[in-house]
Amino acid sequence: MKIFIALQERFAGCGFYRLYQPHNRLGKTKKLDVLISPGLENNGGWVPMDFDLAIFHKGYFCFKTIAKLKSLGIPVIVDFDDWWRLDTEHVFYKDYLQDDSSDKMVRLAREADYLTCTTERLAIELRRVNPNVTVIPNAWDSDYPQCEPKRAKESKLIFGYLGGHCHSKDVVQLHGVNNRLSSEFSNYKFRLMGVDGSEVYNQYSMVMSDNGALAPSHFDWIEKADIWHYPQFYNHLDVSLVPLVNNKFNSLKSELKLIEAGFMKKAVVVDNVHPYRDMIKHKHNAMVVNKYGDWYKNIKYLIKNPQAVIDLGEALHETVQGYDIDIVNEKRYNFYKDVLKKRNTNSSERGGRVQAIHE
Repeated sequence: MKIFIALQERFAGCGFYRLYQPHNRLGKTKKLDVLISPGLENNGGWVPMDFDLAIFHKGYFCFKTIAKLKSLGIPVIVDFDDWWRLDTEHVFYKDYLQDDSSDKMVRLAREADYLTCTTERLAIELRRVNPNVTVIPNAWDSDYPQCEPKRAKESKLIFGYLGGHCHSKDVVQLHGVNNRLSSEFSNYKFRLMGVDGSEVYNQYSMVMSDNGALAPSHFDWIEKADIWHYPQFYNHLDVSLVPLVNNKFNSLKSELKLIEAGFMKKAVVVDNVHPYRDMIKHKHNAMVVNKYGDWYKNIKYLIKNPQAVIDLGEALHETVQGYDIDIVNEKRYNFYKDVLKKRNTNSSERGGRVQAIHE
């Protein structure tokens, strides 16, 4: 089987988890030929005619390429890691309106032969546009060197936040929590991961440090890392803080934050909202937040009960085992084989040339 993958030249976490990492692993375990490229239009319109499948990230808009691939009988699959309709308070909402990104994604979903996505909740929305949707969850590659748990010993219990530039409304939920805790305890610290000097991260820092009033003994940060080294942030914390506002866009996200924390054996304090709600059980594999006051209450509990941090991390590790990359990739591989069987059957019925499936 020969697979062509198109994604942006500078891809972030979605491209890493959804396309690069799983197909890199498939190439090794299933001996597939995989070409990952920033696209065809940068190569003079070259089209890989001998490829069996073409897979696009949802943010890669090249409709001429898609039309050409389909005309050659190469099935086009587009992967969606989240919804195209941003919440009005989303940091990129105005940008999406200006460049018609939402409309482009809808067109992309319609013109693709097949869609893949992260959860059944998202699949329900995608099927309103294209009925050919297959759910392939996010997954974790424990063999990837940067995904190895290697917690550095520290004297304090570290509560860390990892998140991109789109989570201002989520992080605000932590406002005042560290300030309240700092008056009671000295054996813990809040830590912000991935600081890049941007205004967004300055805002995160202000929220987590009580507007800069807290000393380094209760708040510090680690500078940004590229996507290849991002998983190592988990080796600099004991508990992952996972705030998420309850809205439609967020509810269609994936469980990735819990998958990451679970495979790294980290405890989590997490909002009781989709996409996490069905995975978590309070004080079994997570500390669950139902209202604002629960952030303080749950973190205080973990500071006073450090053994619970270890136990919760182990329990979450057990919970996420079904998201191992080889387990998820088996579903991905079988889906690709089914697509090619349908393609070859249709080609045969039309009297066209049937390509062999290379495995």
